[in-house]
Amino acid sequence: MRHLALCLIAMATLTVPAAGQAGRDRVQEGNRLYQEGRFSEAHQKYLEAMAEAPESPIIPFNDGNALYQDADYQRAMEAYQRAIETGDPELAASAWYNLGNALYRQQQLEPSLEAYKQALRLNPRDGDAKHNLERVLEQMQEQEQDQQQQGDDQQDDDEQQDDDEQNQDQQDQNQDQQNPDPSEGNQDEDEQEEERDQSPPEGQDPQAGEQEPQPGEMTPDEAERLLDAIEEDPDDVNRKRLSARGRRPKKPW
Repeated sequence: MRHLALCLIAMATLTVPAAGQAGRDRVQEGNRLYQEGRFSEAHQKYLEAMAEAPESPIIPFNDGNALYQDADYQRAMEAYQRAIETGDPELAASAWYNLGNALYRQQQLEPSLEAYKQALRLNPRDGDAKHNLERVLEQMQEQEQDQQQQGDDQQDDDEQQDDDEQNQDQQDQNQDQQNPDPSEGNQDEDEQEEERDQSPPEGQDPQAGEQEPQPGEMTPDEAERLLDAIEEDPDDVNRKRLSARGRRPKKPW
């Protein structure tokens, strides 16, 4: 896998032509600081030069290079754009190439791809621009494949989760069938027991059951003895008035 050629085009120390003396001294000072690796100080000198010669295409280009070397990619891009907007045809290809590098550093792949295309349109023999363009295309394809793979993996995970949930539901359902709720399983038995409790004994009137004697009421034995006594000697029996409590049983005690 080839690496992106992020080296700057060797134009970081362009000098202002003799015809344009404004800002020339500050540009040369900035170039000297740039060569010494003092990029922040070089940037300040280029700013002073641009204040004196705002129409110069070379000064913003050099300033962009100083900012790029200082890892200030956002402001470097702005400087390259100013250099491009000056319309200098000799400098535009290099500015587009360096702009592509700054965009790539910020992982703005599509814009960097377009910048390299612009550089090649202006200079088809620029081997570095061609190399970088191909490398960016490869990286974009790799990212697209990774995203596709992640999408497929996520879909597989979702499908597996759905299958697991369905299997769990089926297992829960089978377990419920094998181990029914005791309260639900005894419902019929409870209802039958309740019906048995409510139904009268065999041969008994449904509306009358065996009732406990109330105060002043005879027990069955007392009533039977009373009947026997009446047959033998009615005068000797101390009869008690039976209180009415509904229908009498059909079956004698």
